[in-house]
Amino acid sequence: MTEDDEDRIRARAYEIWEREGRPDGGHERHWHQAQKELEEEGRISPHTGE
Repeated sequence: MTEDDEDRIRARAYEIWEREGRPDGGHERHWHQAQKELEEEGRISPHTGE
């Protein structure tokens, strides 16, 4: 995963967190959801589990 990919995921995870009303916790869920959305949109390379 490139630094640009991480930046994109971080920004999308923040958007998800805001959209959900800024709840406490859930940062890992937001990160994984953001990663999945961006992969599906073809904006980042698929995660290989490395």
